[in-house]
Formats: sequence, structure tokens, C-alpha cells
Amino acid sequence: MTETRKIAVLIPEFPGQTHSFFWREIEALHTHHGIGAQIISTRLAPRPVMHDWVAQANAIQLHPMPPARMVALTPALAAALPRLMADPDLRRILRQPRSWGFVLMALELARICKARRLTHLHVHSCANFALIAALCHRLSGIPYSLVLHGRLVDYGPEQPLKWKGASFVFVITKILRQEVAEVLPQMMDKVRVVPMGVNTDMFAPPDRPRPDDPDPFTWFCCARLNWVKGHDTLIRAATILRRDRSDLSFCIRIAGEDEKGGSGYHRDLDRLIAEEDAGDLVQLLGSVTQDDVRQELQSADGFVLASRHEPLGVAYMEAMACELPVIGTDAGGVAELITQGADGMLIPPNDPQALARAMAQVIEDAALRRRMGQAARQKILRNFSSRRSADALALALHECDRP
Repeated sequence: MTETRKIAVLIPEFPGQTHSFFWREIEALHTHHGIGAQIISTRLAPRPVMHDWVAQANAIQLHPMPPARMVALTPALAAALPRLMADPDLRRILRQPRSWGFVLMALELARICKARRLTHLHVHSCANFALIAALCHRLSGIPYSLVLHGRLVDYGPEQPLKWKGASFVFVITKILRQEVAEVLPQMMDKVRVVPMGVNTDMFAPPDRPRPDDPDPFTWFCCARLNWVKGHDTLIRAATILRRDRSDLSFCIRIAGEDEKGGSGYHRDLDRLIAEEDAGDLVQLLGSVTQDDVRQELQSADGFVLASRHEPLGVAYMEAMACELPVIGTDAGGVAELITQGADGMLIPPNDPQALARAMAQVIEDAALRRRMGQAARQKILRNFSSRRSADALALALHECDRP
């Protein structure tokens, strides 16, 4: 499809473990709406994950900024000073020295947009990149929008300033919308609930039906290695299940890495696996690509993720799209995705005993697995395709263009 316009999609620290969702949205935006997108990032991720589409994305990094570029921005900075100093909100934040770095990145962002004819900034963050976009808007007039992916409190200060000039804001769950209503009620006319989605052509059931009696039963889990994802709960549940149900043969494959490239929480989990003597049950796969995830999901017999908090959960969606029986936790917005007993199972967070019981039930009951898996895929097809968020973005951009 011929592109009718092109926008900037702002993604912090690109490319990261969870960024495949953004690329799927960009592809759907181009394929179905003729809207192109240029990925712009604050900086290269400290531990970049080179998904198979990263080279095609051809992302631009704002930091570190070459000295020659900083010198070239000096006239623009001088011209912007009166406008910056005339705004009480901006004067206040510019008392912090690091904020001047954000101003320079905002000016560079405006330059890039002008050079590449990018007409809108769509920011997948409400942290520092949202502030850079807000500054860019005030200095250049380029419109911007925000996406809230998690609890507002996790995205730092200056939220009213970040949100004030946004043309629209997407939040991914109803729970997050309620939080925004309490904290930023003046913004509610711009807020829309737009769940994330997955590519249901790529994430689909395997060509051959899964066996009724796999030996061993293979559980797959995909999430960054962080305490909030509850991997320790899953490891403890595995040892409980082995102790109480020695007749059940199973293994767990966990994909994902910690923020320190394996030298952080990964080591804590290694120690826990050793302490629980669970090396024969649990395998940590480390960082994986989108294609690796798809292959693991199609080879697995079930999916489990024991998060302590999850805004919604793309990993759950991908598993459900692959027609897997899914076990998740009733934490955050997961209940907006998984309906207990219908298209998956929900257990309380931090409860390895409950998780072990749910895993045993899924392993033992092939009919339950088929029923939940089929219902799960149908739900994703109806409500959580990556096309949905692209459609919502295209509509919002179109509405912004109306006089």
C-alpha cells in the first residue's frame, strides 16, 4: 500500500526483549492504513535484543549525541530560550541540569521530523521520552500522543506536563484508565482504552495437533528475568508438583533475560534452581528472538507465567493465539485477558501451592487443554489482534487531522 503519511514511533532503549509488539503494530499500520513509521529511540538498549526485524526497522538513536550535532543545535537552542523561559512549568523543570539534555534531544527530534517529513510523535512510554516529546511539541508544534503500558507511578514525575499537550493517550487496560481518572481527571476526554495485540498469523497453532499424552509435558514461560515476573514462584511450584505428583512427567523452559545481561536476577534464579535441586525440571534459555518464541510456543504443551503484577501481558496473548492452555495470575490487568476456567486459568500471585495444583490439573486433562486453548485463540482473534491497536492509532491520527 502506498504511504499517505509517515509518523515517528518513539521507543525507549531500543531494541529490547518486549519490542516485537511495537514492530507488529507498525507493520499493521503500514499494511492496512498506508501509514509509515520511523522508530526513534532515546538510546541503544544496554543489552540489545537483535530480533530478526531489527535491521529492517533502521531505528534512529538520539543519544549519545555527537559533539558536532550539539554544536549545530546551538542556534535552535538560542531561539528556543525565550519560549522555554516564558513557560512556568518549563522554567521549573529546567532548574534540573539533566533537563537541558532533554531539551537538546527535543530539538534534535524536531530536526529529524522535519528532515524526514514525520508528522506526528507516537510515544510508547510515559517516562523521560514523554517529556522529550512534550518539549518537542512546545518548541516545534509537532503533535504527539502517549501510550501508558503500566502503572502511572512507575513512569516518574511531571506527568501533568507530559500529558498536557498530547493529542490523545492510549492506555492498555481498564484498570489503568481508572488510575488515570484518579490522578489526571482533566485528561480523560483524551484517554482511550486500546489493548496491545499480537500477529495472529505468526502466532498460530502448530500444523500437527498436540499429543494428548506428552512425555514429558513441556511448559513454556516467556518474560524478562525480574522478580515481578514470579519465576521464583514457578520454580517452587515445580518442586512441589514433583514432590506431590511423582507420577506426572514435566519440564519447564523459561525464555528471557535480566536487565544486566545475565549477571543480575538470572543468577538468583540459578541459585534457587540449585537449592531446590530443580535442574532437571527447569531450564533458563536466556534472551531469545521473536521467531524463537514462536517456535517454543508451537512446541510446548502449556504456557505458565506467575507474575506478581502484569499490566495485561503480551506473552499470555501470544500463547493463547497459539492455542495453548495458559495459566496466569490474577494480578494487574490479566483478568481483562484471561477468563478463569473458560480460556485459561488464574491463580493468586505468590502462591506456589495453587500454581502446582493448576499445573497438575492441566497436565492430567487433555480435554480441558483443548477446550481452553481453542477458546483462547478465538478470544485473541476477536479482541487482541495487532490489527486492533493499529486501527485505533490510524483512527486517532485521522481524527487529529480534522479541522
